[in-house]
Amino acid sequence: MTSYSALAGKIPVILVCFWSTNSDPSINELNAINKQYDRWKQLASFKLMAVCIDQGTLLNRMRPTANMNEWRGFDVCADINGDLQQALHFTNLPQSVILKNGQIVYQQSGFADGTEDYLFSKIQALVTNKR
Repeated sequence: MTSYSALAGKIPVILVCFWSTNSDPSINELNAINKQYDRWKQLASFKLMAVCIDQGTLLNRMRPTANMNEWRGFDVCADINGDLQQALHFTNLPQSVILKNGQIVYQQSGFADGTEDYLFSKIQALVTNKR
């Protein structure tokens, strides 16, 4: 398992998807991304982190949920104390954040079919524009 702080300085573009085991839209978003992730990685150099914001006993469902959905191609971790969520000032799930060189360049809340493609188009633009 990789920490956010360990990646932020080393990987130029990171997609961070915040989720919860009791948020169907956030699980749906990660499942939609998971279906295309291998192909996306061939088209653009970026890292995906799925950050669970669950606390207490709900956190015990994080790993089984990730395994059941076969999220094996990307890092699944927990924001145990809610520090990252608090720093980014959000409450709605799913919440997706694209970082370039450790800085937020795009943030979106919610999920609908096709939203994952829009996220990837933002990532592709960052990777090809090397800003």
